[in-house]
Amino acid sequence: MQTISFTKNWFLQLMIVLYVGIWIWLAVEPYSRYDWVLENLLIWAALIGLVSTYKFFSFTNLSYAWIALFLVLHTFGAHYSYNENWVDVWLKLILNSERDDYDRLVHFSFGLLLAYPIREAMSSWTRLSSKWLYVITCVIVLAMGAFYELIEMWVALLVAPEIGTLFLGTQGDPWDTHHDMELALYGAVIAMVVTAVWRKVRVGSKAKKAGL
Repeated sequence: MQTISFTKNWFLQLMIVLYVGIWIWLAVEPYSRYDWVLENLLIWAALIGLVSTYKFFSFTNLSYAWIALFLVLHTFGAHYSYNENWVDVWLKLILNSERDDYDRLVHFSFGLLLAYPIREAMSSWTRLSSKWLYVITCVIVLAMGAFYELIEMWVALLVAPEIGTLFLGTQGDPWDTHHDMELALYGAVIAMVVTAVWRKVRVGSKAKKAGL
């Protein structure tokens, strides 16, 4: 994939400015500063990875938009905590649920929003066929979801055992980890189905134009 010069990629520059503004706004007086720092470790690691590899591999702006949207959702959760935010009030009314479901929404969004960038990267780095790219992308999302649950456990045990329940956000549900991975997988499957349909429509449209 050809790398676009950052100085010429105004759309990416705009996304960065908007995200930095949102991050600064949500960095002020979070629900729990300690929990906020722990949650932001993921954001900082992701941004360092994206910046350090940009010269060697860059995503399309569509993929960067999906990544940015996911980071915004995670940044919002880091500020209000995944168990104490006003989105949960809406979700409880909509789903008629007693549980705080914002963390479930973000796990679902992980698969839904990041599956396309992952597929894009795998398309560039491997020689997999289009059909296998869809399958492997979903498998990678599931594996990343499981690995993130392990990271949460390690951080909670080693760094902040005193706020482990708040950081993990299990809310007393013994199946919480399983449901989180399940929703990420569902999000990835939906994203890949939409991508497959979209690509098929594009190919059909191009073929129709070529035949005119």
